[in-house]
Amino acid sequence: MLTFNFKKLILENPNGLMLDLGCGEGRHIFGVMEEFPNLQCIGLDPHIKSLAKAYEGLDFLESISNKKTNFLSGSAYSLPFPDNSFDLVVCSEVLEHLHEYKDAIAEVSRVLKPGGSFLASVPAEFPEKICWALSKDYQNEPGGHLRIFNKKSLIDDITQNDFQFKYSERFHSIHSAYWWLRCLFWETQDSNILIKAYKKILEIHILKKPFVIDQIDKILNPVLGKSIALYFTKK
Repeated sequence: MLTFNFKKLILENPNGLMLDLGCGEGRHIFGVMEEFPNLQCIGLDPHIKSLAKAYEGLDFLESISNKKTNFLSGSAYSLPFPDNSFDLVVCSEVLEHLHEYKDAIAEVSRVLKPGGSFLASVPAEFPEKICWALSKDYQNEPGGHLRIFNKKSLIDDITQNDFQFKYSERFHSIHSAYWWLRCLFWETQDSNILIKAYKKILEIHILKKPFVIDQIDKILNPVLGKSIALYFTKK
């Protein structure tokens, strides 16, 4: 499940180098490789178990790409790369987990080449506020979300690091209600019949993209999209 539309992305150097910061199991690297098979991709994440899962899919990833892929353990606050290394940096659903997210943005600016693209996504403000209102446990979950981002404020934080804002999009509107249900029935969410049924609908949408569900998702995205994706270019 991707939080960016890579088909819209135009890179100055589609044969260069990409970093997925907070790559998890590598889903956005897969999305990038589908559109840019000549882009060498590096995934970085501090979570060793997620990186192990990413390595399990390495053969498949490299079967759709003309370049090798690397996964590394590391910190967003001190990226192990020289200045001006990357043509594209993707950071999906990461900044809301970081205590010093502005330091991570500064590091992205350091390692991204002038003219390179930076794609950042975070939970959208309105759906996230409802989650926080419904469940204190959601707020306090270890490793969870530390803040609710306001779109304009986050854009300002990023543009202060030599970035030019291009445009934004919202994604995954039908996931918002799923998380509201989980928050509402937090203590029993694993056994709740309604949540299980809704999860099945989401799985069908992700795997098969039925036309009706997909259209509902797209129609509601501008208002209820769970994630907001921001697209920038480094000056």
